[in-house]
Amino acid sequence: MISPSPTQPPSSPQVPERAQLKSTPIRRRTGETPVALFVKAILRPIFKIFYYVIRGIRTHKLYTLLAIIFLIVGISTTMKIATGEFPFGIGSDPFNFQTNGGDGGGDHVKNWLYALRDGNATQMALIEQELTMTQPPDPNTLISQFSQPQGHVGWKSINVIGSYNESDTTTDSFVEVDISSHGPGGSVTGIMLWHFTTISGRILTIELVGGGPRAPLQ
Repeated sequence: MISPSPTQPPSSPQVPERAQLKSTPIRRRTGETPVALFVKAILRPIFKIFYYVIRGIRTHKLYTLLAIIFLIVGISTTMKIATGEFPFGIGSDPFNFQTNGGDGGGDHVKNWLYALRDGNATQMALIEQELTMTQPPDPNTLISQFSQPQGHVGWKSINVIGSYNESDTTTDSFVEVDISSHGPGGSVTGIMLWHFTTISGRILTIELVGGGPRAPLQ
């Protein structure tokens, strides 16, 4: 009886002794570069502070509200003591010239201008009765020229440019009035500059600088 020849295992391919291995260099991500790590080191504490502050606000809402109120009151009080005005112009009156503890005649100036704008000759005359000047301006003449009802002039804005306390106890103030008027050729704009001199809370002189309104420079 003939036995079959033993099966020989398949020969494995020979691996070269010195295989050429190629390595791929590992690239750093953008967040791992030295510049990025430096920026992170600076910003990380700031973001942590914001996080804990927001977290504290959410946890202690009442205390946070009280702290904000006390902060606003403290800032407002300090600014009022230092400058005489509240922040953002709250409660301030541009016609308060702040002379010797009073308004320096600013209320008389304001009332006279608004009476001129509205064409109220009676109120202008009452204010001018307190004037210490010898020849106060004629209300009717001014109203016919510069008031809204009779002069057909629109008063767009009234701006106190400044007030100056003089050594003789008087106060010089300058008020700018932007006006416009409509005619057949379209709208015409102009600027009036009023100069007031007040003393002891009363108007001493009234002067329209230049004798009349001027056109704005183009």
